[in-house]
Amino acid sequence: MKQILTIFLCLIAAAAVAQTIKASDIIKQINEGRMVEYSNVEIEGDFDLTNLENRRPVHSATNRFNDDFATYESTVEVSLNFTNCTFLGNVLAYYHIDRKNETYLAHFEKDAVFKNCIFKNASEFKYSEFNGVATFAGCTFNDVANFKYAEFSSGPSFSNVKFESGADFKYTDFPRETSFEKATFRGLANFKYSKFRSPLKMDGVAFNGSEDFKYTQVDGQDFTSYLLDKSR
Repeated sequence: MKQILTIFLCLIAAAAVAQTIKASDIIKQINEGRMVEYSNVEIEGDFDLTNLENRRPVHSATNRFNDDFATYESTVEVSLNFTNCTFLGNVLAYYHIDRKNETYLAHFEKDAVFKNCIFKNASEFKYSEFNGVATFAGCTFNDVANFKYAEFSSGPSFSNVKFESGADFKYTDFPRETSFEKATFRGLANFKYSKFRSPLKMDGVAFNGSEDFKYTQVDGQDFTSYLLDKSR
């Protein structure tokens, strides 16, 4: 009986240990056109979506200083669904190489769902286009969450998100039904030049660092005026 109990406890302990998946294996899955769906796993290594097999050059030019620069885009053509997952490495849908003047981007053709996930390191979604459902509800970003210039086809959800080191939404254009309900910002919450469309859900949001809403608008109205009107 004691031996059976020991085996049972070992099985419980083994089940409690999160399964580890290599980021490179998920990239392979995306390249093969297979839907991605994971729950309760740790993802090891950099999840680099900018280097898919369909990556293509979209812009190459020379600026007024005679410096060559180029932009390359990858497209995630399958839906992504991560629940209660931990990304141990960087999550990259954007990066720039200064010495080469090269920029690499990733866009999302279908749903990009991240629920109650933890991003341990960099999360780069600058310039990304989300053409399906986009949700990061309940997630925790340990490093600065970069969504600068991001584009959403429908209102994204950042409800109950913890931005532990701040977030950059500068120049981001938010559609109707965007939600930051009960989100918590530590560090700089940068929404400078961002544009929102009502209805906008921001009940219970907490800014525990600094925030920048300079030139931010809601339906073409100054953000501060919008908040004052809403409070009346």
